[in-house]
Amino acid sequence: MREQLQSLADQTLKPFEVVICDDCSSDNTVSIIQEFSDVLNIKIFVNDFALKVTKNFEKAISLCSGDIILMCDQDDSWHPDKLAKIQTYFQENPSKLAVFCDADLVDESGLSLGKNFWSIVRFHDSEIQQFKDGNAVEILLAGNRSAGCMMAFRKELINSIIPFPTHIPLMIHDNWITIVAAMLGEIGLIEEQLNSYRQHGFQQIGIRPKEEGKVITFKERFLRPRNEKIAPFLEKRDYFCVLKNALSERIEANSQNFKHLDKTINYFETRGTLSPFHLARLFPVFKLLFQGDYHRYKDQEASWKAPFVAALGDLLE
Repeated sequence: MREQLQSLADQTLKPFEVVICDDCSSDNTVSIIQEFSDVLNIKIFVNDFALKVTKNFEKAISLCSGDIILMCDQDDSWHPDKLAKIQTYFQENPSKLAVFCDADLVDESGLSLGKNFWSIVRFHDSEIQQFKDGNAVEILLAGNRSAGCMMAFRKELINSIIPFPTHIPLMIHDNWITIVAAMLGEIGLIEEQLNSYRQHGFQQIGIRPKEEGKVITFKERFLRPRNEKIAPFLEKRDYFCVLKNALSERIEANSQNFKHLDKTINYFETRGTLSPFHLARLFPVFKLLFQGDYHRYKDQEASWKAPFVAALGDLLE
């Protein structure tokens, strides 16, 4: 925490305020914070009971009075020009409500791991270009591309993002913020690494290795129960339906901002409810194939054959 606070004090553009919500820490956190009271405008609030990560961030955000809000993790450090570059971005892009940057990954001691965050979450050049071309929602629905400590947003976004939903599986506050801002059509990128993202064994989120799915042999595909095959599609459909309902409560729906979400729901709904009769599957499967949906929703690192294999499996399995 001392290293992170020092990185705030070393900013070329000093922060207007530093709002800290101490979530019932049992160590010397508060005394470390007080060391910086002469160089930073710190406002500290000690919780009466533990709120946990998401609700603690929610409380801290609600207590901020500045025009631009950045979330700050206690185990990272910011590059000296981070605030200055973010301020410049918002000045040059007055319509944008939120922006996020990249970060370099460091170990417990702050030594570089030789990797950047975007490469780990598979936000490569092709995805970045699609994002900038107006497909931010589609890119973010396929997977989160930012962490809270890498984003900044205008205060007026608060009414749309808070309270953070806690009933959506796997959805945490940073993912929620980027999705909401993207749905509103006002999220941008700073294609630079503006902070160091520390990786260690005690962090609650951090980088997680990509989970590899079980490899299913050709024989197993035809021997497994049908409900085992379609279960993942229905789970994803249900997830995106819950997400849509939550977003609908915050964002006025129009023909554009929910189109990707509706298409995603339809894709998994179709695959998860195909008829047990093989001939009856022909029309819905070929419709998805010719619409490009098997290509659109395949894993971004899957081969060109993957969409055709998926379609063939839906027809035959």
